[in-house]
Amino acid sequence: MSMRRTFLPSVVLFLIISVEVHAQNTRVLFIGNSFTYVNDLPGLFTQLAASMGEAVQTGMSAPGGYTFQGHTTLPATTAALAQGDWDYVVLQEQSQLPSFPPAQVATDCYPYAAQLAQQARAANPCVEVIYMMTWGKENGDDTNCASWPPVCTYEGMQQRLHESYVQMAVDNSAWCAPVGEVWRQHREQFPAMGLYSDGSHPNIIGSYIAASTLCATIFRRTCEPATSEPGGMPAGQAAIIRTLASGVVLTSEEWNIGVNDPVAEASWNNVGGNDALFANNTTGAVSQEWHFGDGAISTDVDPMHTYANTGAYTVTLIVADVCGRTDTLQIMIDLAASVADASTSAGPVVKLEASGGVNMIVVSATSGLLEVLDTQGRALALWVVSGSQRYALPDAARGTILWRLTGTSGRRTAGRLIVP
Repeated sequence: MSMRRTFLPSVVLFLIISVEVHAQNTRVLFIGNSFTYVNDLPGLFTQLAASMGEAVQTGMSAPGGYTFQGHTTLPATTAALAQGDWDYVVLQEQSQLPSFPPAQVATDCYPYAAQLAQQARAANPCVEVIYMMTWGKENGDDTNCASWPPVCTYEGMQQRLHESYVQMAVDNSAWCAPVGEVWRQHREQFPAMGLYSDGSHPNIIGSYIAASTLCATIFRRTCEPATSEPGGMPAGQAAIIRTLASGVVLTSEEWNIGVNDPVAEASWNNVGGNDALFANNTTGAVSQEWHFGDGAISTDVDPMHTYANTGAYTVTLIVADVCGRTDTLQIMIDLAASVADASTSAGPVVKLEASGGVNMIVVSATSGLLEVLDTQGRALALWVVSGSQRYALPDAARGTILWRLTGTSGRRTAGRLIVP
């Protein structure tokens, strides 16, 4: 038996709130219902962001009581998504539906949450989709309590909303803005301070919680220094909310924020003298920039760098994906360390042996692609490795040679051998 939803009059709202356009202007589309348009959440967000030094433009499609399913075919929503110039699309489901039994949520909510994310990305592959976790009714959902006991209380309803919104974010490589979690903690800390206008919709304090949570989520930094505070709030409460929202957003990985960012990873080896060979193990990036700590820079994938002096250096790797999202990694290297100690992570055993007058390269218990290069980075040999094997080196492999192994997981390690 399906749970029952309550509705407000289905009045479609779609508007663009314009601000002065700056070079770093951020565009955010809000798709939801009365929980979004009551107290003009996009406007509160815009003003709060401006007081953080962030210029934004927002759009909104928010008919009363609308579901994700309804939005997938609503002309105002589909037209807004098709613009494709949004940096973020904030999705807010009908207030009760995500709290219903998991089987019903799986059929009535999740497919349409995915479809809206797909529609947004079809217009702009670089858009970040954010599911805005809502809050439970003040005293639980009495409409559905008899048939679904978990929603009989605020706490039970909030827990189901929490679970469903996080699941939507995980399933769709999207973010979750944990408004409902901030709301829950605020209720615990300030039980006498109301957040509702009618037991369900937010009053201005509740909407300010949503705006603060969205600012901390979208800009990925604290909104504590912000100064915008709407009228009608108790003295000092806005600052408390900004601190609480920032803490909830920024101290947990549960919200999946940054899930689509590239992840910078690297290892290195001292391959003789002051020569360091770097292996780029980054995922999700299309470009990289190495800063070697001595003023030199390279954009090679796996560069080798010669330092003028031995000693310790801080090497910085900056990577970027096709959407301009970046990640930065710093590794400490010490040219006084031995080759065996220089790698930042454990790697395969690769060594040299002579057998019957033939130089052999020996690999122990690993799988992947093994490359042999000269010191100029030119390929000398290439083998597909599986297990422990020996390979005869070509005649051109003499003196100092470099090896690089790309494992089946994509991780690379590298090193140096001296061939007599």
